[in-house]
Amino acid sequence: MVKVKTGKAAMADDNSVNLERWEYGNPEEVVARRRAQSCHGCRHEEAFHFAENSLLWQLVKFCGKGRQYGKRCALYQSKEYDK
Repeated sequence: MVKVKTGKAAMADDNSVNLERWEYGNPEEVVARRRAQSCHGCRHEEAFHFAENSLLWQLVKFCGKGRQYGKRCALYQSKEYDK
């Protein structure tokens, strides 16, 4: 006898990524919406290169104001580039 899982339990066991409903649309709009919700382009966004050993370098980004990095907060200010 084989048991078949249905519903949310079957989806939880799957290795695929759980997407929200709005993420199934146009890929360009999905990227634009994700960037609008993230810290990308914030004036306080800072980064440095971190090396665990001489062969592996990682770029680590963080908020210069000490906030959680990755989700846009009330302190978000867009960068102004010199032209």
